[in-house]
Amino acid sequence: MTDYLTALVQIIASNVKTLQSAYAKNGSSYPSLDEPLDPTQAAEIAANNDVQENTRLIVAAATQLIASVRSPFDVLGEQATGMYNTVTLSFVNDHNVADLLKEAGPQGLDAKEIGRKISVDGVYVAQCLRYLATRHIFREVKPNVFANNRLSFALVKSKPFKEIESDMITKYDDAPVSAFVGHVTDEGLIGSQSLIEFMRHPKGYSSPLSMALQEHTSMFEWYAQPAQTWRARRFATAMKAPAKLRGQGAYASALDWNALPSGSTIVDVGAGTGIVTMEIARSAPQHKYVLHDLEGGIAAAQRHWAKEWPEAIGNGIVTLEVHSFFDPMPVQADVYFMRAIIHDWPEAECRKILGHLNAAAKSTSKLVLFEMMALHACPDELVGSNIVPYPLLANLGIAGAGFVTMIDMHMISLLNGRERTAREYEELGRQTGWKLETVKPGLVPAFIFSKAME
Repeated sequence: MTDYLTALVQIIASNVKTLQSAYAKNGSSYPSLDEPLDPTQAAEIAANNDVQENTRLIVAAATQLIASVRSPFDVLGEQATGMYNTVTLSFVNDHNVADLLKEAGPQGLDAKEIGRKISVDGVYVAQCLRYLATRHIFREVKPNVFANNRLSFALVKSKPFKEIESDMITKYDDAPVSAFVGHVTDEGLIGSQSLIEFMRHPKGYSSPLSMALQEHTSMFEWYAQPAQTWRARRFATAMKAPAKLRGQGAYASALDWNALPSGSTIVDVGAGTGIVTMEIARSAPQHKYVLHDLEGGIAAAQRHWAKEWPEAIGNGIVTLEVHSFFDPMPVQADVYFMRAIIHDWPEAECRKILGHLNAAAKSTSKLVLFEMMALHACPDELVGSNIVPYPLLANLGIAGAGFVTMIDMHMISLLNGRERTAREYEELGRQTGWKLETVKPGLVPAFIFSKAME
């Protein structure tokens, strides 16, 4: 058998070569970290399934190689001090530093000048930016002079720096990556501080976040408070970022929507802005789509559809309705679907949500859950695992399960929710009158259920 370290190096080398070839065929080269982010550059290449697999294998092998050759103290120390990743990212994101550096250009800006513009001591600014630049987020082009790189550029918002500074409510509009970072480094950090105490004894609180806030409300009820309007709006924008995980057209291809009888009713349960419905409806506009969410979600949806596809509302293809999925479902639909809803809730609440849908469903109705799937780090014979090269983890480590394990912890911190395995989704369906028919794979799988025969 190939030596452990050699095997990891070979995985990296062979997949880097394949990745470079894919870009070369398109007449381009893989972008350097020092280049500014161009969202359109080689987008088709990056979306290619083979290229994505090459990338996963490179990341899986590289991170395992780093963990193998570093000392245990170095690895554990880096993980134990991860809160400084959170707070430095939160600082630069909240203070719009990437936006300021975008306007400064590739020559960058001195930390003192950055500090003057954001009203923070330049010494502190330099400390935070150097911490991040050492971890490949931002560049230190000269001592104490910093510029954006390809990673930090993703934090740039959609408006000029002065406009962002003047309006907290709309600050994150049309900037889903910045909104996502803002959400997880704010609400996520708050909730995580009470995670251990909550797991030991909840003391009547619904989640670690509610315990930290000392409020007996859910995160969504907290968002409904007037003082949290800006956080609720940021959250709605943040949810557009992970929605893109399945890739362009993947939601529309999860089910053969055009095989449904023309005029079928499709309900997007807990729709948020309705970006999944928009993708599906564009591919199958002959149906009727109903978006359900609480008042804040529907307000965000109204803004989104008015900007992106107002005709769909005007001609009746899409209807927006305020409705809580904890109340009985008023629509008898041909298809109900949810994206990233079930992982928000503990078992009892999930059973209530799916039970309401089952009670309203026809015998022919389908239920589609777009949810991430928890993956074991070891081989799982009952579920089946893709064969991965020796000596990689069965779930490819952070390359294959890094995001889902992070979201798993984020869900328990915010809502006492969690990610589930395929078997757990099958059992949840069985308990609520739904039969799992198939799981369509992807970074965010689609779990497709039919109504179980009584």
